[in-house]
Amino acid sequence: MQVAPGKSPPVLAAGALAWREGKKGTEVLLVHRPRYDDWSIPKGKLDKGETFPQAAVREVAEETGYRVRLHRPLPASVYRLPDGRSKIVHYWCGTVRAKLAPGPEDASEIDEVRWVRLDTAEKLLTRQGDLVCLTALRRFQDDDELRTVPIIVQRHGAAKSRAKWRKGEKSRPLNSKGRKQALALPPLLDAFDPSRVVSSPWKRCVSTIEPLAREGGLALRTKDELTEAGHEDHPSRTRAVIERVLHEGQAAVVCTHRPVLPTVIEAVREASQQGAALELPRENPFLAAGEALILHTTSRGQVAAVERHLPNID
Repeated sequence: MQVAPGKSPPVLAAGALAWREGKKGTEVLLVHRPRYDDWSIPKGKLDKGETFPQAAVREVAEETGYRVRLHRPLPASVYRLPDGRSKIVHYWCGTVRAKLAPGPEDASEIDEVRWVRLDTAEKLLTRQGDLVCLTALRRFQDDDELRTVPIIVQRHGAAKSRAKWRKGEKSRPLNSKGRKQALALPPLLDAFDPSRVVSSPWKRCVSTIEPLAREGGLALRTKDELTEAGHEDHPSRTRAVIERVLHEGQAAVVCTHRPVLPTVIEAVREASQQGAALELPRENPFLAAGEALILHTTSRGQVAAVERHLPNID
């Protein structure tokens, strides 16, 4: 993030409002901060080299002991700190993947963790940004769109020059930047807990997504329809692959190439709600090399929310 000369960079933070179905209705996970004597959504500042999704998952784990997966985003908060700097906090809906610890890491920071019903949360929360997130979560629930499934469209990482590579497109590899992107993708995409990986079989795509599949213990399936050549010959088959993934109800990563993206995005657009469709990329190259497009889909196979992330390789 570039900052104007003479201005302090904003403080960047992330968190998640985890929810579950309790015996008496939906519950959310809140933390008590003794320093402020208030209840809050778990959140914290980004560590060096972290993306917002990575930080959200880590902070929830540190403050509550729960490892969460991220679902659709909640409204971000932007406010001024006492020292004059601005603070930007990105939030997501979350669900629990595992219990990692009995409680928070630092009791001086967080001294109580509590699952509470939505009405109770509304009474406990005092920060306006937290209340806005709670209201959004309630709205998603009322619309039967709280439990979403992420579909991740991944453009392969930066590759060696097409003009300079003489051995055929199938074997054109990632360059040094692309290899760094591939190694940085697992912690970013794992925040959304994908359960399957589908990729073009061409080398630069497989190399991009292989670290994620290996670290997550996921099978990597390849489909010729996601290659540039397969798309050029039969774009309708490429589209059918995307439509099938969108409606299967499984969290998935689909890795493909820039020339294939117009067909992918068009299929996604037709499956998107109006607000989400407006957030989709519209112009070539659609996604930067190594960039991920996160599509949060409902039980009806509609795309309800969209976000974009690049792996941090700095």
